[in-house]
Amino acid sequence: MDRLFESILFDLKPFHWIYRRISDDNFRGFYHWHQGCEILFVHRGQGRVIVNQQTYEMKPGMLFFFQPFQLHMVHVEVSKETPYERSILHFDPISQGKNLHTFPGLNNLFHRLQNGIYEKQAFDLSGRSQYVAEMFNAFDQSITTNNWEEDYQLFLMQILSCIRANSQYQDSTLHHKTLRSLRYSEKIMQWIEEHYMESFDLEKLSLELHLSKPYVSRIFKRETGSNLTEYLTVRRIKQACHLLQMTDNSVEFIGVQVGIGNVSYFIHLFKKTIGTTPHQYRLSHQVI
Repeated sequence: MDRLFESILFDLKPFHWIYRRISDDNFRGFYHWHQGCEILFVHRGQGRVIVNQQTYEMKPGMLFFFQPFQLHMVHVEVSKETPYERSILHFDPISQGKNLHTFPGLNNLFHRLQNGIYEKQAFDLSGRSQYVAEMFNAFDQSITTNNWEEDYQLFLMQILSCIRANSQYQDSTLHHKTLRSLRYSEKIMQWIEEHYMESFDLEKLSLELHLSKPYVSRIFKRETGSNLTEYLTVRRIKQACHLLQMTDNSVEFIGVQVGIGNVSYFIHLFKKTIGTTPHQYRLSHQVI
């Protein structure tokens, strides 16, 4: 299993920028999270993005906003004929958000995106794709100049402005639409959200969703691109990271709290997933 927490280093600049990276083979989506905000813009590619127990279609012109430490996965079907091309901005919301105070509308939107529980996180900007492409290109050229700080602030405000225009349109037409039904994978993720701290019981899950056990595993794999065990593991380890940071509870007790009663197996799984032991993680991340 890949390491699922990506530590983004903000050294010389308060952001990490990837411009039009292309993958045309061997792209494997996996559940992961970062300590900062992430903005993902899709130039080319088809697939799905899973975040906050919801599944969004991924296509050219889509922009996604991921909150700090928010579990998400990007699943893309790539080939030489259908490559995946994207631009990604990681940034520290604390240092950057404070600079928006003179723009109350954008500032409010930013804080909703950063902290909101039920906010939309996918925005179709395909109708403004040329403008967005030019905006991204201009920013990429500017970050090597002495004006990068001002250009970065302008870039972030431009992105927020595009999101706001998209949101206002969708909000104004929402009452004309019927809300879609949840996919099976979303129902499964919601069930796991309520039960991941318990010993996993596939039979109980399948009974509550009125599905057969083989179908639960099969439909989750088909709709998300990953298996059920992987998702459950990542959700448990993510909560374990939080508890290691925020409490003084023993490693053994935290394992029990996230549904893994065998402490040796919990330590093994944690190290395999994060790349370090729970004790080492606590020493370098504890905030209490």
